[in-house]
Amino acid sequence: MHYESLDDLAYKLPRGKARNTLIFAPNTIGKTRLAQRLKERNPDGVMLYNAIVEDGFTWDNERLVLRMNLESVLLRTIKTQGLDGEIIKNFQIFTNDRIEPTLDFASGEITFGMYKGDNNSTDGIKLSRAEESIFVWCVYFTVLSEAVDALSERQDLRSTTDYDALVLAVVDDPVSSMDDMRIVSVALALADLMERAEPLGLKFLVTTHHALFFNVLFNSLKSKELSKRACLLQRGVDTGWELKEQSKDSPFSYHLGIIDELERAVSENKIQRSHFNQFRTLLEKTSNFLGYSGWTQLLTGPNASVLKSTLNLYSHDRVSEIDSSEVYEIHKEALKTEFSEFLKRFRWAAAS
Repeated sequence: MHYESLDDLAYKLPRGKARNTLIFAPNTIGKTRLAQRLKERNPDGVMLYNAIVEDGFTWDNERLVLRMNLESVLLRTIKTQGLDGEIIKNFQIFTNDRIEPTLDFASGEITFGMYKGDNNSTDGIKLSRAEESIFVWCVYFTVLSEAVDALSERQDLRSTTDYDALVLAVVDDPVSSMDDMRIVSVALALADLMERAEPLGLKFLVTTHHALFFNVLFNSLKSKELSKRACLLQRGVDTGWELKEQSKDSPFSYHLGIIDELERAVSENKIQRSHFNQFRTLLEKTSNFLGYSGWTQLLTGPNASVLKSTLNLYSHDRVSEIDSSEVYEIHKEALKTEFSEFLKRFRWAAAS
């Protein structure tokens, strides 16, 4: 199904019949902006997890504390509902039960310690990037779990009315920087929460670029016989956005759609920043499938060094989400050359 704009998609998507919608899309296609549009359309009815939630937590490397934005809705809810203990419990379930967070709402700071019951106990440790991602996810997951519990109660018996307007939980790529074991754990826990929410009328929309996360969540919902819709989100240069239904748990065939779109962008000289990230995704999946140690080994043409640095730059640049971002001619030429070499070397057939 085609949509002219993200606003059009954000308007129609929540009106579908499926309780749980899974969307797979490479980076920069627009899934993060879609999630934000859904929140903007219904601020009280949507509970959102995305990169903006993650940005509410920043490290003070000198003092080894994680600062939290106490003005965020999630943090205000945690404080008023007294959910810090549940966050600690969930964090220890997902990670190491010896690492204990301490949330100080007066200072807006979180400290972490490792307590072994002996002289080896340590205060003021810094989390790994994966552990930090898990902690931020636990903040959202704890509030969402509390919301499901509250909505499960009869309305006149609920301890809070904070969640009465909630109709949609939007989860955008929560597994950044996590290893496979934790990705699986997050997916399974989210599927369990979806099962608990099924009788309540609360809908879930999950977007991701991670095939393993999509795979585990897809199969978990299938095994629980929950209502679901699985889709691949694609975007044409001129045709807007398209949702393609996915009947299988692994949307690996999406690489043919990426090739088709890249060929169209090259032939029409309409290369945007999003195409660089799509090509990197294609390189990563191909290198994994063929057993290479890294995607950079697949770039062997005359502009390989230029494109490697450009792909690294664009994939970590948040401005890459902005359609109007300028793409320099030297970068466009590097993409054209290396994409052509890639097709010759690996003989992929474009999607019909």
